[in-house]
Amino acid sequence: MSKLLDVIRDRRSDRHFSNKPLEAETVEALLDAFRWAPSSNNRQPWRVLIASSPEAVRIFDDALSAGNKQWAPPAALKMVIIGVPEEQPERNGLQNFMLDMGMAMQNMMVQGYAMGLTIHAMAGFDYDKICKGFNIPANAKPVAVMAAGYRGRVEDLAEEVRVKDLKPRTRKAIPEFTYRDNYGTAFK
Repeated sequence: MSKLLDVIRDRRSDRHFSNKPLEAETVEALLDAFRWAPSSNNRQPWRVLIASSPEAVRIFDDALSAGNKQWAPPAALKMVIIGVPEEQPERNGLQNFMLDMGMAMQNMMVQGYAMGLTIHAMAGFDYDKICKGFNIPANAKPVAVMAAGYRGRVEDLAEEVRVKDLKPRTRKAIPEFTYRDNYGTAFK
């Protein structure tokens, strides 16, 4: 079996971080994986904002949902993933930039896991706080925030978060989500 498939299968969106800072080359490798994602017509409608100054980190942490505030603040790398819809126009009623953004984020997450990092994408954030706090223009849309860093100790997490991190990963079996020829027709 492919080594890449092993990394994909083993990857987790854990929530435990050490306080060890990431090296510049590590951050660059994550960004390189992000930028090599496919995008429709190679338009690459993405931006990554890295919160690094104490004020930017405060804005990032303050914008997190209550649940994410329980574990994400210790992460060494905090990113806002931003799409620019006009660079990947809507077609057939679909917001195509969102597909491009998802593929780029997955590239980064797989690369991070392969490098021994914890990397976690989040939709739980205050959109207005992120836009205002980071001066994001109206034509750009934050689609997620991400936290990355070296793995910490799961034992250091609050009990309700620790339970999530220790829960075995499960996935639906292929026949549960795959059909042949018509929606609902079993794939065999």
